[in-house]
Amino acid sequence: MYYSKKGGERKDIMNNNIRKLTYTSLMIALVFICTVVIAIPSPLGGYINLGDAAIYISSYFLGPALGFLVGGFGSMMGDLYLGYVPYMIGTFVIKGTMGIVSGYLFKKDKFLLGILFGLIIMVLGYYVFEILLLQNVLSPLVNIPFNGIQGSIGSLVGYTLIQAIKKSKLVASI
Repeated sequence: MYYSKKGGERKDIMNNNIRKLTYTSLMIALVFICTVVIAIPSPLGGYINLGDAAIYISSYFLGPALGFLVGGFGSMMGDLYLGYVPYMIGTFVIKGTMGIVSGYLFKKDKFLLGILFGLIIMVLGYYVFEILLLQNVLSPLVNIPFNGIQGSIGSLVGYTLIQAIKKSKLVASI
């Protein structure tokens, strides 16, 4: 095993990397499950789900870089599983951006701002993506309220769970 000395203590680098990989994989699975278990179709082909809450939780635990990967891959796999293949690349970028931005703001203890920016990124991101996908500026307007509902519910659930996790001191044990 590989070790490094820091402050007189030995730290097992290999175990730390395995721990990060394990938590990242578990969070990708959590985002996927929250995305596909409750999937309510919206008018133009998207769907309402709870994946956003899991993205916020992942970004809180893992930080911005891994939050990007978790949000992007977990949500993109949900699109694949549910048959929304044309949305996969857009979802990867949009949900990944949600993860990186909210994770960055969470690190600065700006939780409400992180949640708000995540919501805005999701709603505007899908609007712009659907303009490109459908080659029409007006049709994607129909999905803005549905994306807003999904984002608001995910934001509320994510924020509530993050606050509960912080109060439980569960973070210190992980």
